[in-house]
Amino acid sequence: MNDREATRELGQAIARRRKEKGLTQAQVAEFMGIEKETVSRIENGAISPTLQRLKQFAEILDCSLSDLFRTEDDRSVALSQDLTEAIRSLSPEEQELVLHFVNEVVRVLNAKGRDQLEDELNREDRSG
Repeated sequence: MNDREATRELGQAIARRRKEKGLTQAQVAEFMGIEKETVSRIENGAISPTLQRLKQFAEILDCSLSDLFRTEDDRSVALSQDLTEAIRSLSPEEQELVLHFVNEVVRVLNAKGRDQLEDELNREDRSG
C-alpha cells in the first residue's frame, strides 16, 4: 500500500467513526479549531493529518489512535473473535441456538434493510 492509499483509508476510517458518533464535519472542525473544509479534505484523503490532528480526532471520536488505522477487515475479524469468545462458555446446544438467532437477525436485516430495522428498534426503545 502506498502513502496515497494509506491516507485515503485513514480518511475513510475517520469519516466512518465520525458518522457512527453522529457528528458532522462542522462539529468536528469546531472542536478541533480548524475549517470544515480541512476535515473534508482529510476524510477524502486529499491531505494527510499530522500526529497532533490524529490525536484530536481520536479524542473527539472517543477511540484510540490505533483504532483510526483499523480497516473494515480488521474490525470484522475482531468482531468475529468477540462473538466466538462470548459464546465459548455455552453448551453446544446453546451455541446452536445463538447461531440460529444470529442467522435470523441477518436474514431480517437483509430482507428489511438495515435502516428500516434500526428505525423500528429506535421506536421500540422510545415506547418501551
